[in-house]
Amino acid sequence: MTADYIAFHASGRPDAIAVLERGREVTYAQFIRDIRAFTNAARGFGLPRGSSVAIEWGGWSRAYSHWLLLIAFERLGVVTATYLRHDRSAPMLADADLVLSDPQGESGGAKRHQTISDEWLRGVFASSDAEMMAPAPKEPGDPLRILRTSGTTGNPKRVLLTRQMIDTRVNRWIWSLGITRAARYLVTAPFSVTAIYNLATAVARSGGTVVFGAFDSEGGITQALATHAISHVVLNPIRLQRILDSLPEDFVKPASLTLCTIGAATAASLRQRALARLASEVVVYYSSNEISFIAETRSSGSDGPYSVFPWVRAEIVDDTDQPVPPGTLGHIRLQADGMAAAYADDREATAALFRNGWFYSGDMGILDGPRLLRVVGRNDELLNIGGQKIAPSTLEGLVLEHAGVGDVGVCSVRNADGIEEVYVALSGASRNDQELAEQVARTLAGRNLGNFYVVKLNAIPRNENGKIERGALKELMVRSQRAG
Repeated sequence: MTADYIAFHASGRPDAIAVLERGREVTYAQFIRDIRAFTNAARGFGLPRGSSVAIEWGGWSRAYSHWLLLIAFERLGVVTATYLRHDRSAPMLADADLVLSDPQGESGGAKRHQTISDEWLRGVFASSDAEMMAPAPKEPGDPLRILRTSGTTGNPKRVLLTRQMIDTRVNRWIWSLGITRAARYLVTAPFSVTAIYNLATAVARSGGTVVFGAFDSEGGITQALATHAISHVVLNPIRLQRILDSLPEDFVKPASLTLCTIGAATAASLRQRALARLASEVVVYYSSNEISFIAETRSSGSDGPYSVFPWVRAEIVDDTDQPVPPGTLGHIRLQADGMAAAYADDREATAALFRNGWFYSGDMGILDGPRLLRVVGRNDELLNIGGQKIAPSTLEGLVLEHAGVGDVGVCSVRNADGIEEVYVALSGASRNDQELAEQVARTLAGRNLGNFYVVKLNAIPRNENGKIERGALKELMVRSQRAG
């Protein structure tokens, strides 16, 4: 388990820096002492092995203590879930055996709720010289972590990961990025984002340094990249774009930075900009909470296919689940070691997406060869315009590149005659409405979209992974249609 790796590094490299938290250095020796203290404190809650705890992400000032709680409960064999304050009414809170929150948090109908105050935390840190109690027995099948799917087009679902699944995912981060003790990883999002948490675990297990800060602005991330010699960072595409847009003219490109993007398609133009100004390598992952590490593409200046990882079997099938010839558009289905087999709370979705040992991702794609996968888009997001199926991400990438806007979201809405029409939602636009409409029209010319409409919004609805919440976007466009 994670604490065992940290204890190993603490014994051989006690003064090596494990964590940088807002400028404060935490050595591996101190890290394992803090884990000892938090394990003893967590044991005081009296949760039996196999029970569950939901822990509120209390902001960047509590990022390190949040991580310590997760590691402590892992040692005790207790299932953890990280939640954000606006998720307090989520089913996971009602089902959890214990909910831990900061003083401003609420229980959300939990069976048991405990406030984690600053005073409580100070007391735990002060006890770091206490003796380390023996961990709970560990088995590969132990349930340890609850994840939530993005739910951008429907209700979020919960995925339960076992110890073996978590170890597999962490090891694949290490394999994919070549993580070593020289790694310096910048945490840019809460641990409710699965990739962010797993990569932090991978870096700690490898003996590297994990950097926390107050990164509520793009400028904070840029400063951290320059100040702390960061070697690895994970961003969603929209945040990457905002960082690139805000880079000062005199910004010095880091000597060696591997930048990973998750959560949504990353346009070729954005990758090219990142390579020119920010990163030595850009790795774009295709993955999900159900089956992590499906495929990747690296430092590519084109929108070509992903390379499917060697542990994944990918097929393209038609509506009757029959495999289609190479080069044919169809539904993506996948098999891999360590993938989930069901949702914890949705039998209907489990029956629909986990069938005969396959996971049906809900994406449409094309296999150009056994391991060359083109992901066209979500089956329930594809625009069907006059029989032509178009991925909204394709249009969004074009508009972002050419229309001079901060963010864009595309969807379709049926008109009074039942015909799907394209709506282009924009935020952060500097042009007036007429100039903007003309620029979008030039950008999308030749796409055979029929009538389309440009709508300004204060912000495009996105979740914590940076994915557009298509259901919420469509609802806004329907309101615009009615108002127009």
